[in-house]
Amino acid sequence: MKMKLLRVAVLAVTPVALNACSYLGAQFTNDKVQYESSNSRAPLEVPPDLSQVPHDNLYNVPQRTRDVSASSMQQGQQAAAANRTSAAQSTVLPETVTAKVMRDGDIRWVHTQVPAQQLWPVVQDFWASVGLTIKNQDPKTGYIETEWAENKARLPQDIIRATLGKLIDAVYSTGERDQYRCRLERNPDGSTDVYITHRSMVEVVKGNQGDQTVWQPGPRDPQLEAEMATKLAQKIESEFNPDLKKADLPSTKQAALEKTAGTAAAKAAAPVYKSEIVNGADGKAAAIIIKEPFDHAWRRTALAIDRMNFTVSDRDRTKGWFLVKYLDPTYEAEKKREQGFFTNLFSQTKTVEPPTYQIKLTDEGNQTRVTVLNANGGPDTTGVAPKILTLLGEQTR
Repeated sequence: MKMKLLRVAVLAVTPVALNACSYLGAQFTNDKVQYESSNSRAPLEVPPDLSQVPHDNLYNVPQRTRDVSASSMQQGQQAAAANRTSAAQSTVLPETVTAKVMRDGDIRWVHTQVPAQQLWPVVQDFWASVGLTIKNQDPKTGYIETEWAENKARLPQDIIRATLGKLIDAVYSTGERDQYRCRLERNPDGSTDVYITHRSMVEVVKGNQGDQTVWQPGPRDPQLEAEMATKLAQKIESEFNPDLKKADLPSTKQAALEKTAGTAAAKAAAPVYKSEIVNGADGKAAAIIIKEPFDHAWRRTALAIDRMNFTVSDRDRTKGWFLVKYLDPTYEAEKKREQGFFTNLFSQTKTVEPPTYQIKLTDEGNQTRVTVLNANGGPDTTGVAPKILTLLGEQTR
């Protein structure tokens, strides 16, 4: 109701505001990502390179007026149209070589030959360039997490917003917030893979009067993950291979990439669960069987851990394990009860530290077994391992 009244009020002042819209800097856009952050770099920090402006009739200085025939006018229109088409083709999904967006079903990641040490500062700068602020980062594990942010691209792209621009953005709210996790992983050949995962929170109305709201976890958006992966690949390309032309890409390599993309698209068209939970004698989850070879299962498990918001303290791909910290609510409540009545009466309750668990992957040929152990690789004694496996099973499907 409030939003409807707001729009009516805005419509009343729209005719007056139309004269000022050019000063407010509003414009329609098809970009799916429009985040804003006070720590973002200003867009004019680096002046544009005028030498990169396409040399066509659109940018030529007008010459002296000449006699124009119908045929010459038609030729000029055709040439201008061709120039516009060429310019558009050079900016829509530009080809990259230094960094490639790889795909396995709905999973995408960026693969690059740039070493992780050189890539790290570029990835840090990337998040600022798309309007997001880094909240947590750990160079040791190659992990970056952004602050929660609102995606303004979800706001209505109508004449009201186009007219009042940022003034209306300050009033409108999408009721959604996004957060991204980014993880760099070094490969044995020195190349680097970068994985990006998306999390969301949704504002939900609460209470009988509908006058209160709470934030609840929302669904993951694979399209936003793909969008960010593409933007990151282009960022890496511009940093390490700024002069690349599409013609520089070998045709054989391009054909191989197209074949790989086609195969992945075919697999995505018929979704099949990639994992299943194996229960023990007590009926609780004892292991996960991922129906993929180890390399694919490692990637799938790593992304699942990112989405579950676990803290990864260490990992070793050659040995097939992740060390993660996770504080289960039931485990935390039990530990607080164990502190006893007198502890709570005469002193403050001590904070329960999250235990460390080892998520172990075992290669079994065409499939991979995933188990949860204690930090030293022994049986879990906290009783939380089945819960972690259940969560992993949902995320690795």
